[in-house]
Amino acid sequence: MRVIRVGTRKSQLARIQTDSVVATLKASYPGLQFEIIAMSTTGDKILDTALSKIGEKSLFTKELEHALEKNEVDLVVHSLKDLPTVLPPGFTIGAICKRENPHDAVVFHPKFVGKTLETLPEKSVVGTSSLRRAAQLQRKFPHLEFRSIWG
Repeated sequence: MRVIRVGTRKSQLARIQTDSVVATLKASYPGLQFEIIAMSTTGDKILDTALSKIGEKSLFTKELEHALEKNEVDLVVHSLKDLPTVLPPGFTIGAICKRENPHDAVVFHPKFVGKTLETLPEKSVVGTSSLRRAAQLQRKFPHLEFRSIWG
């Protein structure tokens, strides 16, 4: 029986996403076996700097792409947000899975229980690790201040 080696990051979220992809593949191709190969990426190792300040788009994909090039894995599972706009030569997006829950969560300090982003006091500070999310929120909630956080 052929074994398909699936590359993924070691993070809990990446493993959950990869398990979902592998379950879908197993249902579609019952004659195949799958081996998940988890690895750390540069982005996983940078814990003290906001990713937006680093500026490199392949922080979470480079090592997985190298594994593909060296034939150490047969396919990799990425979050689409981690991919560059233009893929490196020789690579293609083979599938985009059905999107699960697309919503973000907001965690408030206990003194703001019952509040919403709309009703937070002027200049309240909201942390996010996403420049895109900060820009979208700043446009909708100009009374808030947004700061970069990690994790």
